[in-house]
Amino acid sequence: MKNILTERQLKIMRCLFTHNVYVSLESISNQIAISKRTLRRDIEDINDKLSADGIRIVSKRGSGVKTKFSDANAEIASGKIFINEIDSFNNNVRLLKIASELLMNSPRSTSVSELAKKYFISRASIVNDLKKIELWLSDFSLTLTKDLSGTRIEGSDQDIRVAMKALVLKSIYRQQNLMESRIDDSIILELSERFGEQHVLFTVGLISYIEKQLTYSIGDPYYINLFTHVLVLIHRINTREQTYLDANSDFSAMESRIYQISRAAVERIEYYYQVKLGTVELQYIYQYLVSSGKTGIDSLVKMQSNDSQRASAFTKMLIDKVSARIKVDITMDTHLLESLLSHVKPMLNRLEYRIRIKNPLLHDIKNELGSIFLAVKSSMAVMTHEYGFGEINDDEIGYLTVHIQAAIESNIKKNRVLLVCSSGLGTSQLLYGRVIRAFPDWEVVDIVPGKEIAEYIKRQDVDIIISTVKLEPVEKPVVYVSALFSAKDITRVTECLVSNYMK
Repeated sequence: MKNILTERQLKIMRCLFTHNVYVSLESISNQIAISKRTLRRDIEDINDKLSADGIRIVSKRGSGVKTKFSDANAEIASGKIFINEIDSFNNNVRLLKIASELLMNSPRSTSVSELAKKYFISRASIVNDLKKIELWLSDFSLTLTKDLSGTRIEGSDQDIRVAMKALVLKSIYRQQNLMESRIDDSIILELSERFGEQHVLFTVGLISYIEKQLTYSIGDPYYINLFTHVLVLIHRINTREQTYLDANSDFSAMESRIYQISRAAVERIEYYYQVKLGTVELQYIYQYLVSSGKTGIDSLVKMQSNDSQRASAFTKMLIDKVSARIKVDITMDTHLLESLLSHVKPMLNRLEYRIRIKNPLLHDIKNELGSIFLAVKSSMAVMTHEYGFGEINDDEIGYLTVHIQAAIESNIKKNRVLLVCSSGLGTSQLLYGRVIRAFPDWEVVDIVPGKEIAEYIKRQDVDIIISTVKLEPVEKPVVYVSALFSAKDITRVTECLVSNYMK
């Protein structure tokens, strides 16, 4: 993967991308903890890797270096720089395929020679791949056994299914546009080659039936989680490796409507594949449905059940704790309470049933809303301990962070903004128009050249300065943007305001 940036190179690019102005080599080398010589080599390598995408690091004597790309390439740059998964396992397609094959064949053995022949690589390379796969499998309490009969994965049916679901999710999120909510045709094709087109299409049809019974669409990422669970279940049925277990749960305590839909789904699987499933499969599908969000909203309306009361208390406590940590009073925000409540009830179900969801925007949330993310994470660490849950994953924290951030931004007062430009009237008016369009409640008090800024802020009170040119240090917060005021510029301005609002 010649054009993939290393982790250190990604840190360099994130540093430059965030500042959006010239940064000295000394400042970057101190931040990344490398020598200037190593930094120069990395910059040369980065330019080689990203030049085809129109992205470069440029230098200016006496100023330092900065990233340079056209506005049209801004999203490409963002995707390259803020890529979410960079470890070798997730990005190595061969490893994913070998791990998937071993899991699907389990407990049957596969020889190293067969794998080497299939993937056109040496036995030594396959052995090296198996070491990485063995390490990954340990997270699922699975072992890789090697003997005279070959190599095979051993462990419980439940653990094998969890690992298989993890691999399917990796395949989906590796290919799919992060903003798409359903599985696209290319992924359907790939999964059909692996699991069989008949079984993939049956799974799609079964979830469509479930949605009709629910009378609403299951949103992402809940749809993908349910899809993956059912597809892996069907595979285990067809390989006759499915363990037919009965659940210990009290079905009378389940929501009647969701229970009936779950039972009907299981009956459809049993009829189509002519098998008898244990009641544990009904329990699993029920758990996915009550953890999928919309069910929680419907049942919150009456606020009568113990679950709803628990969710309400949990939500209020979370708001109180985060509010205290960030020193911003959001405790009286009724809209925040309602929006968080709709997320918290199904989230508590997911924590109880140990169901994980994927947050495709997690990396952006950590980078752009870092202070709020850490405040939410610290608060949740205390609360999950008090409520007896295990550690909550960052994907869930990310969703909660977005709710909190929205509340903070809605509470920020109307701002008086000063624009600073060096260009002519046309560029100034373009920036003015885009700022007003992005923040319609703001008051742009004036547009001035950089040399007049010091005198101007002595006479006029402003909350924030938005500038396209480098300024001398001033007492007011300054955000540097392009004249085109891109989506990244809007994010930087918002983050600056939130940071100052929290002081």
